[in-house]
Amino acid sequence: MINLSFLNKSLPLWAVCGFPQGISLLPTRKTLPENPKTIIVAAFPYLLPEENYAGRNIARFAVGRDYHEVCAARLEQACELLRAHYPGEEFAHYCDHSPLPEVALAEHAGLGFRGRHNILITEKYGSWVVLGEIVTTAVLPATTQRALPNCDGCPAPCIAACPTGALSGTGFDRFKCLSYCSQRKGELDPEIARHLQTAHSAWGCDLCQEACVRNRNAAINPLPEFLQSAVPTLGSQTPIEGRAYAWRGRDMLDRNTENLKKK
Repeated sequence: MINLSFLNKSLPLWAVCGFPQGISLLPTRKTLPENPKTIIVAAFPYLLPEENYAGRNIARFAVGRDYHEVCAARLEQACELLRAHYPGEEFAHYCDHSPLPEVALAEHAGLGFRGRHNILITEKYGSWVVLGEIVTTAVLPATTQRALPNCDGCPAPCIAACPTGALSGTGFDRFKCLSYCSQRKGELDPEIARHLQTAHSAWGCDLCQEACVRNRNAAINPLPEFLQSAVPTLGSQTPIEGRAYAWRGRDMLDRNTENLKKK
């Protein structure tokens, strides 16, 4: 049996599980390999040392280079290594725009558990991670799983920190999430505009993650790609190419930055 430790060169945190039978796929243009047997789920840490956030007005995940590009490059490196060890097998990687429910997969593989905010919480990095996966026709050895914690018994400071009521004792409403609202087209709802001003955010929201008990001791060990490309402040002159918020276009970003000037 091949030792998969060579994956550590590209993937800082990963786990292997069999392809779940009967899993519901998400609507997307991306397809899976035929007859997939195994999934490698990876978590990529992005939390930077605090000095890299001076003047920050965007969510932490967007401070470094676009994580889609960074993680895709690392996943492809891992695929190349795997193809060398498993010739004739197919390896396809995904990040964010996956036909698979990534958080559920990460739980299934044993990488962490889903927090009240619907984000995966890992033991080492807390929730300051983005996810990706490799789906393959090869049969790979599953990683050993152990019992995971959860949010039971937590006083839920995340719920108290959420200004829109997206988090509650009954679950998570993504359409109320301030991060989602900051990315929605059209004019800002006046109440949302005020919340974004209070949070000093031109893109995204970290309030629930900042309040999370599990993040208090999160390891600060970001990918070098994120650390070396940190731009914490979004303004009218900030280049947006290669950033996670570029897909929404300059007009929407200018709308949000102009909103902050009204604070």
